[in-house]
Amino acid sequence: MVEQPDLIFDIGMHKGHDTYFYLGKGFRVVGVEAIPALCEIASLACAGYLKDGRLNIIQKALARQSNEIIPFYVNAEKDDWGSMDRSNAEKGVYTASEITVRTITLNDILDVFGFPYYVKCDIEGGDAVFVEQLAATTVRPSFVSIELNSTLDLSRLASIGYRQFQLVNQWTNPHRPPPIPAREGRYVHVNFSHEMSGLFGRELPEDKWMDLDTVMKLYLDWRSLRDRDTNLGIGWLDVHARRG
Repeated sequence: MVEQPDLIFDIGMHKGHDTYFYLGKGFRVVGVEAIPALCEIASLACAGYLKDGRLNIIQKALARQSNEIIPFYVNAEKDDWGSMDRSNAEKGVYTASEITVRTITLNDILDVFGFPYYVKCDIEGGDAVFVEQLAATTVRPSFVSIELNSTLDLSRLASIGYRQFQLVNQWTNPHRPPPIPAREGRYVHVNFSHEMSGLFGRELPEDKWMDLDTVMKLYLDWRSLRDRDTNLGIGWLDVHARRG
């Protein structure tokens, strides 16, 4: 199976903001989202791309087994916190409601759509499932990103062949405009929100890529600061990884 340079998977599509950005840049997108109401919002926002076949939306949860019906927890106050795990959906702040959703595996998605160039995965505690399933494949996307929750996430990515890493504090997204000229696809003017993952791939600053030891230390430094003072260690981190 060969990587398709114009294909992106948006796993944890939410309302489709990132998906719309990728489509505008000229990529084809497969969006995966468990919550029906969010799929409907994304479908309306991206209706033209659905019609011309450049967008496919899978209304399922990425899980370890396909075609199961499982409980899924929806946070009415923070709909981007939906999760298969109640504690991740509530984070000790809100109360989530339970719905049921059908599941799918990464391998099933790959069988239908082929291998992507980039995968954005943000599924509130389920990112480890994505990395585990990616480890079982024979091809690695050039770029992947996940929400970073522990040093184990970094080690897992390194264990499946990713050698360079970059941390992005999602709180800073509104202050990180796309480069001109574009380094991925076409230029799209966009004001990134905190609900978006933002820049990816070659549009991330080249001088910010680092090896595993360096990124591990930087992440631990940030987490230590956050533990001491959340006003200084503000935000939350994604890690982007690229093949060596």
